[in-house]
Amino acid sequence: MQDGDPCYALAIFHDGEYKENNVDVEVQKTVKGNYQNTKNVIFKTEPPILIASATYQGGYEKINAVNAAVANWVQDNGYIFAVYLLTFIMLALMKRKTQTNI
Repeated sequence: MQDGDPCYALAIFHDGEYKENNVDVEVQKTVKGNYQNTKNVIFKTEPPILIASATYQGGYEKINAVNAAVANWVQDNGYIFAVYLLTFIMLALMKRKTQTNI
């Protein structure tokens, strides 16, 4: 499987509340090309979405502040979240390190 360019990844939690077990999570990632579905992976095309995100480099001790900053930006700019998420963390797996810091 070849990464998309740009390579985006996100997780959508469908449960609507925090759960320790049997979590209903959908993981999406951009890829180049077409692939056959497997037992555990379904390939599909999703329509474009508008997303608020932040690039953060560092330990988890500041992740709550980063999430709060994104949530405040969403509210301050008149947007609403379209899905139910208690915690939204976007993990981007990149081949290159970035020099951008918050």
